[in-house]
Amino acid sequence: MPITTAAVVATLLATACSHRVQRVEREMVLPPFAQVHKVDTNQRFLMAAPIEDPDPVYPARAALRGVLQLCAAFVVTAEGGIADVAIDQQGDNCADPDDPATAPFETAVRAALQRWRYFGAAVCTFPDGGDPDSDPRCEGPDVRVDPVSIRLRYVFAFSSERGGRVLWTQASPVQ
Repeated sequence: MPITTAAVVATLLATACSHRVQRVEREMVLPPFAQVHKVDTNQRFLMAAPIEDPDPVYPARAALRGVLQLCAAFVVTAEGGIADVAIDQQGDNCADPDDPATAPFETAVRAALQRWRYFGAAVCTFPDGGDPDSDPRCEGPDVRVDPVSIRLRYVFAFSSERGGRVLWTQASPVQ
């Protein structure tokens, strides 16, 4: 009897230790060769602001040990939608998008990005003598607001460890 109890306890402990925690993190990063748009002294750039940006869902059947970084660039349209999504390998530690092992993670990122919505970016032009710093929201009379599309780039880091979530990194805009 004591041997059977010990075997059951050992089995339960082994099962408890086999639980894995999956995470996804994201970060916006500066795209390689980012194009910079300069504004005149009577202008202000308004950065696109996320309205809805759900994290990718960690793929249920994906087998991953350690961390996989998937890099994605996309355009935030002048209307705030997402277009021209491209998974790339331009940067340190970006996974090869042609590797079949990355396919479920790419699918998760693309599905999440389809749901992202932004308040679109714009360039505000103030009348002569107007001070862009005095009106950070571009709401003054005679301020012209021109919506613009911008390109953003994120690194999504998927990880699986004993113990999930998504981390993301946001890049500076490219116009």
